[in-house]
Amino acid sequence: MHQILAIHAKIYSQFQGSKAGPEYFFKPSNADAYAAYYNSMFLIADTGESVAAHMKRDFSADPLSAYIEFWGVMQAIFIQQDAICELHKVVVGSKPQFGTSWACIRDIRNICAGHPANRSATQRTFMGRNFGNYARIQYELWDAATNQRTNPTFNLETKIKAYDAEAATILNTVLVALKAKWP
Repeated sequence: MHQILAIHAKIYSQFQGSKAGPEYFFKPSNADAYAAYYNSMFLIADTGESVAAHMKRDFSADPLSAYIEFWGVMQAIFIQQDAICELHKVVVGSKPQFGTSWACIRDIRNICAGHPANRSATQRTFMGRNFGNYARIQYELWDAATNQRTNPTFNLETKIKAYDAEAATILNTVLVALKAKWP
């Protein structure tokens, strides 16, 4: 989250230091675009700071607290991704192109949630209360085709850091566009 937050700070400074950007956004016809910019910037900062702080301390030793923390972290990243998309759309004029790390973090959330109503009956997943920590998250996967149960693991810290780098690249595109449109 540190790369995202660093580019976010540059975007904020660029916007605050520009007269053209605020003049554009403060026109009544651009009120919705300004609201999208403003809300996106707050959401990116709030989610980034919260996830970064949580990663420093890791998940609670209490399984019930850790369980809700895991889902909170995953949802915060989803919210952040949506805010980055909205910011990109408002400043650049289009939705960003996502890479594998962006999609991976979304897939992890969906896989661990199981989405039993929205998936085929060939696989079911279950996220237990004692799932691990950022370095090693474990969930249960049942595969109907093989009639086997496995316990896959992944390193959430590594996945978040890869997403952080990829999202920072997308935010850098926003920064470049801001500088070009509103010096």
